[in-house]
Amino acid sequence: MSLIRLVYASESRLVDANRRAELDRILASARRLNEQNGITGFLLATDAAFAQVLEGPPDNVTATYGRIVMDQRHAALRVLAEEPIAARSFSGWAMGIAERSETTSFIFGLYGVTPEQDLQDQPADVLVDLARELAQEPA
Repeated sequence: MSLIRLVYASESRLVDANRRAELDRILASARRLNEQNGITGFLLATDAAFAQVLEGPPDNVTATYGRIVMDQRHAALRVLAEEPIAARSFSGWAMGIAERSETTSFIFGLYGVTPEQDLQDQPADVLVDLARELAQEPA
């Protein structure tokens, strides 16, 4: 089976008051749909931005990204990379997540993600490496 990895970044339209509930809804929906469609991946979230790594069959990854493009919680979406892969990096995650918080801000900072240089300012390979690092951290 051929696999691709798609990495995108976007501005977050989540409002602080509803942020946690909206993130929970995003994750519940993503996990359900990704499991049905053979998609694995990892979502990075800061107060201002999202970056996500999606892996799976090309048609399913493309359809998943199409749903994300229509999601009003994202703005200024940009595909940073789309490439064939030999193996998944996030095979254990229907959709993992890491948010920049007091506990993770040091790791985000090591990869150049700061309030001044947020997720959408990073190259795809840096975001994949950051997601891999955070996927190893205890939830």
